Amino acid sequence: MNKLWAILLLSIFLMGCGGFRSTRTFIPLPNEDMTVLTATKGLVTTKNNISVAAVPLQDVKELDGFGIVIINDTQSWISVKQEECMMIQDGKVAYPLETDKALARLGTGYKLKMPNEFNADIFEWRKDINNRSSKSTKVVDEDKKISILTGSKDTIYLFFSTQGNMAPIQLIIPNIYNGTTKERTNFSFKFEIQKK
Repeated sequence: MNKLWAILLLSIFLMGCGGFRSTRTFIPLPNEDMTVLTATKGLVTTKNNISVAAVPLQDVKELDGFGIVIINDTQSWISVKQEECMMIQDGKVAYPLETDKALARLGTGYKLKMPNEFNADIFEWRKDINNRSSKSTKVVDEDKKISILTGSKDTIYLFFSTQGNMAPIQLIIPNIYNGTTKERTNFSFKFEIQKK
């Protein structure tokens, strides 16, 4: 009988955690160099001729998900390692799940895509970006380094195991490497978490 109660309480607890996650929403906390993407509640900024947009995937409940668009306006190819990206919350660092593992948790019906309003947000920020190609511009080598050619853009998706925590988060996209200048550029985005 005690086992039955334990299973029942555990089920209620797990359902409660899922319900807690579904009531959270990400609110951007921009600094002075950032633009808020109003429809998607994302942030975009530019450094060293590289622009990065970070958009919370508000429809993902099982994990904390972000769509990251990297726009290369340098005169060279640039590269980034998805596995080096990180999320900091409450002093704890989390690294993204491998895409295959994240998709397995999200289910077979889940498709990697930016929110529908993203193109309108980007058009409002910079009209030329939506016309840029993202096909045949990305090279992924054996070290899982993603290279993006000059004048193009690409999207990566980051998924983190959710902690069910309401503390603000900092999303860091580190070490975007310029193949000509050898310069490394870091991007940091902050979001507050609120109940819906």
